Amino acid sequence: MNKQKTLLPTLKEGHRYLVYEVKYGKSLNFGKVHSSVLDQCGKMLGVFDGAAAGIMSAKYNTDKSRGILRVNSKYVDKLKVCLGMIKTVDNKDVIVDCVYVSGMLNKAAERMDA
Repeated sequence: MNKQKTLLPTLKEGHRYLVYEVKYGKSLNFGKVHSSVLDQCGKMLGVFDGAAAGIMSAKYNTDKSRGILRVNSKYVDKLKVCLGMIKTVDNKDVIVDCVYVSGMLNKAAERMDA
């Protein structure tokens, strides 16, 4: 049996981890924040770019209202625009800011907790 060759690391597409903060007077439910982020990205990017961006939630800190999203490195700027377009979560006015972008999850987690 022949084994299928794996892809070289230089040929793999890289991921970036984006730390975002939801500014609102009180803490919000993670599920509602996550669904509104994905909905807005789906509206802005469309079906094909949204799938190519591969946006996934990595972590969320409810105490500081910060979260980490994993995204394809080519779509970081488009994700920042999508986060900036979010105005309401659960019929409450919010501001979503991008805090930090990193290529490593542990460094993004440090910034999220800081």
